[in-house]
Amino acid sequence: MLAGLGHAHLFVLEALATGALDGCDVVVCTGEAEHVYSGMVPGWLGGRYDRSELSLDTEQLCQWAGATRLPQHVRGLDPVSRRITLDNGDTLAFDLCSIAVGSKPAGLDVAGASEHAIPLKPLHNVERLRTQLSELAARGRGAVTVVGAGLAGIEMALATRARLTLDGDVARAVAITVLGVEHELVPERGPRLARQLIRACDRQRVAVRLGARVARVHHDALELADGARLPSDCTVWATGAAAPPWLAASGLPVDDRGFLLVDGHLRSPGAAHVFAAGDCATPLSWDDTPKAGVYAVRMGPVLARTLASVVQHRALPAPYAPQRQFLALVNTGDGRAIASRGSLALSGTWAMWLKDRLDRAFIARFAGG
Repeated sequence: MLAGLGHAHLFVLEALATGALDGCDVVVCTGEAEHVYSGMVPGWLGGRYDRSELSLDTEQLCQWAGATRLPQHVRGLDPVSRRITLDNGDTLAFDLCSIAVGSKPAGLDVAGASEHAIPLKPLHNVERLRTQLSELAARGRGAVTVVGAGLAGIEMALATRARLTLDGDVARAVAITVLGVEHELVPERGPRLARQLIRACDRQRVAVRLGARVARVHHDALELADGARLPSDCTVWATGAAAPPWLAASGLPVDDRGFLLVDGHLRSPGAAHVFAAGDCATPLSWDDTPKAGVYAVRMGPVLARTLASVVQHRALPAPYAPQRQFLALVNTGDGRAIASRGSLALSGTWAMWLKDRLDRAFIARFAGG
């Protein structure tokens, strides 16, 4: 049973398609009609990609692999009885369960956030954002606020400016602001990347306001914890990751944020027949692993090999060890990107070329589905 169709589960479907899971019936539970590659969403918002270039049809993927798709999200798991519960209330039995349901934006319990803010996930929320941006562009004035000054928030703010630029010079009057709770920009990745991000924001007329905590979201403004009020006709919620509540409710071991703990074989220490990968999983030995798509992609082949070994009653493969550093490529919306690894950060059109090539290669790998 594959709960969700996150990036890591694409590799499991690939293993099924190539015969590595022979003798195993695979059921995929996802209510999403498309698998969307998150790394290309800002480029789609900014007009670089068509919708078809960053998405894969989930039904077609399952048919290609030889899996059965159930068009329902999972909302519960009982590891003792080995049953999952779907959105429609149905329960299904399994022998092995792998979970790749990603995460949801944190902080949506802030007053007014769930009613008035646009979370980045799922993709239809970004479609709402495109619609609102077109309305602001037609008016030729207004304010967009991106809550969350991590790489995702900065990238979406820059993509927002790129989208508005497509709608003509009148849209240049729309103000864009990024709000961050921390007093430093991406402190975990060093000052060089922070400087490159600030330069990109300055070029694209995106204001960055740090040390700002949102206390309430209105349809046309934000109230900050310090009492300030910030006009915002369109509020984008790009905060950190939060765990789906049903993970902790399963009774399986979770970290302090509610994400499933897994060992080196991406297996729950509380149930040898339950596996997890991607944002929803936290490696026991590396519990500070960032919730970033690059880790889900790296976990995918390990998960596929591990499940194949279990199904075929073979010795388990080498355990997963997350890389301590990873290459981050930030699309700045102006034909350039910033490449960051460790303390280094460089910007240029070459970096956007590299990002585009890597992103397209990921989609192409599974396009046979």
